[in-house]
Amino acid sequence: MKLTIKYLILLFTIVLLSSTSIVKAQKCNYTHEKVDEFSGEVERRILKKHNFFFQFAFYRLGDDFRLESYVNIPGDQAFLIPEGSKLSLKLGDKSVMELTSVKNATPQSFVSNSQIYSGFAMTYPITKEQLMQIEEVGIKFIRTYLKDESYYDMDLKKKKIENTKDYARCILLN
Repeated sequence: MKLTIKYLILLFTIVLLSSTSIVKAQKCNYTHEKVDEFSGEVERRILKKHNFFFQFAFYRLGDDFRLESYVNIPGDQAFLIPEGSKLSLKLGDKSVMELTSVKNATPQSFVSNSQIYSGFAMTYPITKEQLMQIEEVGIKFIRTYLKDESYYDMDLKKKKIENTKDYARCILLN
């Protein structure tokens, strides 16, 4: 009897440990993945569409990490979003992470369903340590600052918060 209980406990422990490994080893679905032929550096992007007006991406080239924000605004806009604009992230643990864009974002006009829109693409450097923090607690809320005091907000639901943890984990993989 005692031997059977020991075997059951051992079997349960093995199943538990292997299921944890399977969860951690989930496949990463990159939107873009390429290895540079000369440097051997890996370039990866995970692009996720929230809705027509907002997309964000986790990006890596070698040891250079970035978050990218894509915003579509109705109308033919004639302003640029200047270098130094902010991206604020409220994390799952309620802490706030603020990133700063490294280049101007100029509008790219396009037509969708007989409506003119202007698309802006912003890029923000992020450290490996900051990505590890996102991997741990996820992103709950994103605020992309546009011009002056205007901004675009994106509130993430529980499943998408969990997804941001996976995106950070995947972009950190070697």
